[in-house]
Amino acid sequence: MNKLQLFAFDSNNYCDFSSSTAKAMAGKDILLCVFSSDGSELLAISGQQGLTINRSADSIEITSKDTAGGWKSKIAGMKEWSIDNDGLYVPNDESHTVLSQAFENGDPVCVKVINGKTKKGMFGGLAVITDYPIEAPYDDAVTYSLTLKGMGALVDLLASPVSPDTMPDGSNALETLTVVSVAGETTGGSSIYVNPTLGAGNKYFYKTGAAPLEYPAYGETVSQTAWNGSAEIAGLSAENQIMIIETDSAGKALKAGTAVITVKSA
Repeated sequence: MNKLQLFAFDSNNYCDFSSSTAKAMAGKDILLCVFSSDGSELLAISGQQGLTINRSADSIEITSKDTAGGWKSKIAGMKEWSIDNDGLYVPNDESHTVLSQAFENGDPVCVKVINGKTKKGMFGGLAVITDYPIEAPYDDAVTYSLTLKGMGALVDLLASPVSPDTMPDGSNALETLTVVSVAGETTGGSSIYVNPTLGAGNKYFYKTGAAPLEYPAYGETVSQTAWNGSAEIAGLSAENQIMIIETDSAGKALKAGTAVITVKSA
C-alpha cells in the first residue's frame, strides 16, 4: 500500500477513491476545440451543446463456397472518422471566425477533443468542414450545426499522449498531485506523502506560505527548495500551506498539489 493511503481519507474506510476512478465521464466535460490558423492557440468552440465522434470502417467480404456453415465472412477495410457538433451560435467568438474562414476557403482545420475536467486531450486530427448551417427560428435562439470529416487518422490521445497537451486557455495541463501532511517526529517538522509517486527521472520541489499558494505554469522552470520525497521537512508553520511540485529532470513543472501543514508541537 502506498504510504499516502495509510493517512489519507481515514484509510479509505468510507471515501474509496479507487472505486470512483471507474465512474463514467460527464458529457458536459467533453469539449470540441479548434486550433487557430497559425496553430498558436487552441479555441474551445463557443456555445457547443452536442458532440458526436463517429468512427467506422468499411467491410470487405471474403466469403467463399467452402465458408463454414454457409455464413458470410468479412474483414475490416479502410477506416474513417467524422465529428458532428451543434449548439448556440456566437458569431463574435474567435472559434466561429476560424471555422467560417476555413469553410469559405476550403481549408482543413486541426481539431482536438479534450476533457475539460481532467485537462487532458482525448482525440485529435485534421479535418475538413463539410456542413456548417445556421438556424434562426422565430421562437428560439440562433443555433449552428457543424460536420467535420477526417483527413487521415483520428489520434487517440489517451492511448498516445502528447507533450505539451495544450488546453483551450492557451496553457498546458499541469497534472494534480494529492499531498498529505502529518506531524513529524521532531518539533516543527512534518512528514509529507505524495500520490502518485515520483516519475522516473523526475524531481520534487516544495514551497510554503499562507493559502492559497500560486501554482506554476506547465513547463515553467521551478526554483523552489528541492526535496528528496522522503525526508521530514523542518521549520514549517502549522496551518500554512505546502505545495509539492514535480518536475522533469531539467526542473520544468509537470505536476503540483497542496496540503495544509501539520507539524509536531513542542
